[in-house]
Amino acid sequence: MNKRILPLVFSVFFLLLEPCGFSQDYDLIVTTKGDSIACRIDSISETHIYFEMKSRNNWAQTRIGLTDVSEHKRNAIDKKQFVFKSGSSIIVSSKPAIPASLYQVRKNSVYVGMLSINYARMFPLSQKTGLTLGGGLINIDGWGVVVESSVLFGGVRHFLEPGIMGAYFFEPSDESGEVGKAVTLRIGYRYQAPWGLLFRVAPNLIFSTEDTYILYALSIGYSF
Repeated sequence: MNKRILPLVFSVFFLLLEPCGFSQDYDLIVTTKGDSIACRIDSISETHIYFEMKSRNNWAQTRIGLTDVSEHKRNAIDKKQFVFKSGSSIIVSSKPAIPASLYQVRKNSVYVGMLSINYARMFPLSQKTGLTLGGGLINIDGWGVVVESSVLFGGVRHFLEPGIMGAYFFEPSDESGEVGKAVTLRIGYRYQAPWGLLFRVAPNLIFSTEDTYILYALSIGYSF
């Protein structure tokens, strides 16, 4: 890429990340009706506060009478810590705080994959390392049960997750007539939100009674 074009591309990229020129910190206006508004206060007169707020997905200039305001503060709101009314900057609630370590993370999880449904329990080993043990049901050409264990490395939301899983199927294979068994090794990525969303993706190296192959798996669940 042309050296003159590259800085321009990066400049446009960062402008897009910062729509309307607003930073992460906002001012706060609390009305006498109980509404909390994340905004940018422009000026304050003897009778009004002039500010910009989001309405219908656009930032617009407006004002409010001081008699209708119970509180106002500058640089009081981190937008990543609050949930807003759709299309506006009116605060609905605060988001759950990000845990400081795995000892504060939700320990129980249920998740559904493309071929299985599972429950797992996490046991912290340190501030940012944990061990999970779990099991569930799987369906690959027939139903079976699985047991699994994995190690969590890296933090409190984003994890590297290597693990091992064993599977035993209830019905014999159509080809061999033997009851199917499989052992799976994987190394994947796990995301666990403070409010419960769980997302896992990994390539799985499967050693079965009939074959050895790689299966890419995705699972979504909830932690509690």
